[in-house]
Amino acid sequence: MDKLGSKTIIGAGATFTGKIANARVIEVHGKVNADLISEKVTIGEAGRFDGAIRADLVVVSGHYEGKMQAGSVWATATASISGKLHYETLQMDRGVALNCHIVHNWTAKNAVAAQTDNNDAGLPLATPSDKAKNGAVPPPPEEGA
Repeated sequence: MDKLGSKTIIGAGATFTGKIANARVIEVHGKVNADLISEKVTIGEAGRFDGAIRADLVVVSGHYEGKMQAGSVWATATASISGKLHYETLQMDRGVALNCHIVHNWTAKNAVAAQTDNNDAGLPLATPSDKAKNGAVPPPPEEGA
């Protein structure tokens, strides 16, 4: 059970614009245009959230647009997500609408580690022009063509 004051609710019909701080758990049933850091965020079916979210758990049943960085994301059948989504675990119900850039467990540290892991032989990393020469990427059009 939540302690008194640890849950913030934006009710249906309510509108909030600004920055939300110190909200451990938040439920959005109205409209929010804000940046938020929280442990758990729930966007209800009638809810709309525009802005950045950083949270351990995000449950989306309504509309979300922005940049989300979350440990776990659950998009229910009525969810609509657009923008950019960084996640560690993702659960989607049938019917969810995604129109976003999705990145699994991405951090700059992981990107560098992936390049290092793929380059254990000490060989130089392939450049886009190297990949084009090998047929992995179509070559750029020649000038005057």
